[in-house]
Amino acid sequence: MAKTLEAHDKLIREIFEGSYQFEIPDYQRPYAWTTEQAGELFDDLISAMQDARVSGASSQYFLGSIVLIKADRDPKSFVVDGQQRLSTLTILLAVLRVLMPNSASFLTKYLYKEGNPEWGESNEYRLKAREEDADFFRTYVQEQGGLERLVSSTDKLKDSRLRYRENATLLLKKAKALSPADLNALWKFLANDCSLVVISTPDLEAAYRIFSVLNNRGLDLAPIDIIKAQVLGLIRTTAGEVKSRAYAKEWSRIESSLGRDAFGDLFGHIRSIYAKKKQKYILVKEFQEHVTEYKTPIDLVDKVIKSYAEVWDFVRDADFEATEHAETINEHLSWLNRVDFKDWVPPALVYFKRFRQQPKLLAEFFQSLERLTYFLLVTKVGINERIETYAALTKEIEPETFKGDLAALTTLALTDAQKRKFVAALNGDVYEDLPKARMALVLRLESLVRAPGVQLQNAVSLEHVLPQTPPDGSDWLQWFPDENEREAWTHRLANLVPLDRNKNSSASNYDFAKKKSVYFKGKGTASPFILTQEARSENEWTPEILIDRQERLVGVLKKHWALEMSPTESVCEGSERHAFAFDAADY
Repeated sequence: MAKTLEAHDKLIREIFEGSYQFEIPDYQRPYAWTTEQAGELFDDLISAMQDARVSGASSQYFLGSIVLIKADRDPKSFVVDGQQRLSTLTILLAVLRVLMPNSASFLTKYLYKEGNPEWGESNEYRLKAREEDADFFRTYVQEQGGLERLVSSTDKLKDSRLRYRENATLLLKKAKALSPADLNALWKFLANDCSLVVISTPDLEAAYRIFSVLNNRGLDLAPIDIIKAQVLGLIRTTAGEVKSRAYAKEWSRIESSLGRDAFGDLFGHIRSIYAKKKQKYILVKEFQEHVTEYKTPIDLVDKVIKSYAEVWDFVRDADFEATEHAETINEHLSWLNRVDFKDWVPPALVYFKRFRQQPKLLAEFFQSLERLTYFLLVTKVGINERIETYAALTKEIEPETFKGDLAALTTLALTDAQKRKFVAALNGDVYEDLPKARMALVLRLESLVRAPGVQLQNAVSLEHVLPQTPPDGSDWLQWFPDENEREAWTHRLANLVPLDRNKNSSASNYDFAKKKSVYFKGKGTASPFILTQEARSENEWTPEILIDRQERLVGVLKKHWALEMSPTESVCEGSERHAFAFDAADY
């Protein structure tokens, strides 16, 4: 009977002598260890070797664990966890072979078993990299003479292959710095005194369960890798090995195109599209439970992952291309991406996927989605209500009968009560009350007051024109003798301006005249921000100026986000505006 689980402490020479033929499955991520991790491994080995030499003790040095899918008595071993460590150790063995030519043939057997061509035997490599990297790894790491060519190469490499070269270069440099005696001692220590715990099971599910318990490093697998393994396994079972390999390459292509982090984010967004509720369990479990195409894996890749990945690519980068309205669409996307939450993405992906060929509809939708999103941000709506709101919007978009008309998306509309709440928040203390929204708000305002087409620069910081702590005897206290009135204005939109570079914080308390020339201007050039230039153009900074400025700036945002009230509400708002200008808390 096949055993379900085996765990053995194995010396490195036992790991690489032939009992295991390690293979990195296609669903694994690319080799990702940087010179930081490779250098740390080498330095740890040297330190442990020196400690053992001083103490005279012969205790094993533990290098961690690896998790394999392996049948009894079959050397073929699929690596679930441990790719980074095994690959780096292989590179180190190749480095030692370069620097110890008298032992080259001996060391080669730990990289591969030489076959006999006359008998039709090919080499049996101790470690097979992912299929797309396997030939490269064999040629430039495992084969004799390959590592020297790799290190001296000036070819433009990326991903795994770049990491192979960088780590080979680093390890070769570090090993060259050792004396011949220390180099020989390092090889003996590595082979005879260093070990890995090898955990193997013939069952894929058990292997991942073990991996999830043991792996804390964050560099090997992620939920998307587990989903990939399961999806490709289903394709292999239902459509065959050739089809599975083709979809493995397509999966890797999509992941490389998006980048690993964005690809992982996409799966969370897809889960939200289907589940329409807050995530309670691990992503793998909820993805399996809610994404209906999971049971038909080819459809999952072709109709869900592939299509949403393409949309997600230009949603996150705000670089949609179309013959019309593309600039408007991308502008709204860029401001959505500045928000500190991404709950808006699922309905955005669904709408974009359905109406990608109708850019006019897209422009109108994302204008309204920007308004809804900034309303939720500025009024500090909680995460649960946010998720419910966007889930409701997704439900309104999904029916086949929906043709893109925004009038049918009631979730996008704001009631007069919501508009009042939005305007009140814009008119209030945005600096201290809205720390997650203040920079996005000021920069959105900046983008709206400048001439169309003028590029917006990112601000380094927000500056209070009226200082938060004005010094005694300053003009500020003459203009704002009432402390309550001064505090009421300090953190509001009218008193905030963006700065384009770091400034000496001590300058923030200068009198207005000096502050204008020193703080809002540098080396003879005016600030690139219109809001800052407007403040600098004033001769004084009094409550009257702030009242007018606040009304104008909030008015710009009200117009942009269509926050006009119904006629009766507008009368009420107008009667309260003057009183509100002096005390936002009374609104």
